[in-house]
Amino acid sequence: MINKNVPRPDFEREEWTDLNGEWEFSFDEPVFDKKIKVPFSYQSEMSGICDTEVHHVVWYRKEFDVEKSRLMGKSLLLKFGAVDYEAEVYVNQIHAAGHRGGHTPFEADITGLVLEGKNIITVKVMDYSDEDKPRGKQTWTGENFACWYTPTTGIWQSVWLEYAGKTYIKRLKATPDLERNEVLCEIFISSMEKVTAEISFRSLPAEGGTEMDLGSLNVVCENGYGKGILALPDLDVRREEMIWTLEKPNLIGMEARLLNDKVSGYFGLRSVCISNGRILLNGEVLYQRLILDQGYWKQSLLTPPDEESIKKDIILAKQMGFNGARKHQKIEDPRYYYWADRLGFLVWGEMPSCYKCTDNTLKNTSAELTEFIERDYNHPSIITWVTVNESWGMRNIRTDSSQQSLANMLYYQAKALDRTRLVSGNDGWEQTENTDILALHDYELMPENTGKYESMEEIINGHAERRMVLADGGKYGGQPVLMTEYGGIAFTSETEGWGYYNKAGSQEEFLKRLEPVTDFLIKSRKFSGFCYTQLTDVMQETNGLLREDRTPKLPLEELKRIFGKKSYE
Repeated sequence: MINKNVPRPDFEREEWTDLNGEWEFSFDEPVFDKKIKVPFSYQSEMSGICDTEVHHVVWYRKEFDVEKSRLMGKSLLLKFGAVDYEAEVYVNQIHAAGHRGGHTPFEADITGLVLEGKNIITVKVMDYSDEDKPRGKQTWTGENFACWYTPTTGIWQSVWLEYAGKTYIKRLKATPDLERNEVLCEIFISSMEKVTAEISFRSLPAEGGTEMDLGSLNVVCENGYGKGILALPDLDVRREEMIWTLEKPNLIGMEARLLNDKVSGYFGLRSVCISNGRILLNGEVLYQRLILDQGYWKQSLLTPPDEESIKKDIILAKQMGFNGARKHQKIEDPRYYYWADRLGFLVWGEMPSCYKCTDNTLKNTSAELTEFIERDYNHPSIITWVTVNESWGMRNIRTDSSQQSLANMLYYQAKALDRTRLVSGNDGWEQTENTDILALHDYELMPENTGKYESMEEIINGHAERRMVLADGGKYGGQPVLMTEYGGIAFTSETEGWGYYNKAGSQEEFLKRLEPVTDFLIKSRKFSGFCYTQLTDVMQETNGLLREDRTPKLPLEELKRIFGKKSYE
């Protein structure tokens, strides 16, 4: 598979136009007295503005060209990767689309709104400081504090045009069944009329192996939807050339044709399940060595500076011995999941949190969770959804039955949308029984106190750091146990920032604190994995293994020796 730096490598049309670059911009009112570089938020250096003052309303405007001849029998789609938080989009002063949700995509069919030659897009964005919408790590107080950082207001992922068919494909959903050796393919289209789509499949083996034609489906679509099942070739002999694994991240390409529309995508043939308290990937026990990654860059905040920066973060994590990342409080740029798919790297996809529990919390979180799972369903690297983190937005969940019900609702919503992955219901502590993983956060875990996790009974009925592991009324159902946050060690040389508990005065002191704890998690047999905090420094939080510029604080090979250690070593 050849990557073309497209905004959505998992859902690609050949004919598209990049609208990133210079746009007109203004704060508060549509006077457009500034220039901004999209898709970087105005708070970032790479936007060209770099203003961290709070502005709840911002405006964008851009001129683009259309050749009407290119639209004969076609639809013109205007697509936004993500706009934080609420957007109203106008084309030639006519309302084209509205969207709420700061981390998920939306589009508008603007075929009937454009003129021959010059056209104008205007976008009004509203990003208020309300705490009952998914904010993630963006501060709502007007200043950075603790582990909350500079906000990302406005357009922060790509904007582009796509030339689609008159009737066009809106979504491809591939659900592999490894045991049955088949894939259920669902297609969502723009028309309610009865039409037939053809979907062809090819193997895309890792490391330049030989591609195979895997057959095709003719799918009858009616009322905007159709589905079909493809039986894959026998895998007994060439199994390693088809299945997505960490060692050989093979993909299966899909090309869907519908009248005069064509979309290319892919998925991975793999399975994730739980058996006897262990997580299995493709039927084999999986020990997860995750790194907590918040996906911030000094010069561009939540927006990756470029595609190579995404790829570099994954490669650096692998070089340190990690086999995956928990993308903390961020729905990542689609190209991140693409490179995780290509490089063989596990991902936990996590919903950004709210920080107040109201009816809006339910409405806003539920809507964005749906769009998150729909967008990224086909990525084989994603094996877990995290719906709530550390009771954020549900501070009374231990005793409050309504907040427990909200967490349970999000768990079941994720399971209804995706039966192929695991769900961590309230990652960290105070979990109800509706979770596939018993996830603990403990920054107090030190070499001298690992004994507190020697007994499963103590783990289940005890506390993670200072919070109870289970919410009141919660029952342990034999779920795998993972330490999904620990460490967070900073150096004393980083005087301006903070880490968890005492800082290390030297590399030797750092490793003496890190290695025994990590060894315990790997060798204790109680845990199915860990997630170390964290990949990089982020602003005032200087507890990364890498600095903000991605330079390592310790030798990579030494970190790989610790994090990549096997249980029998």
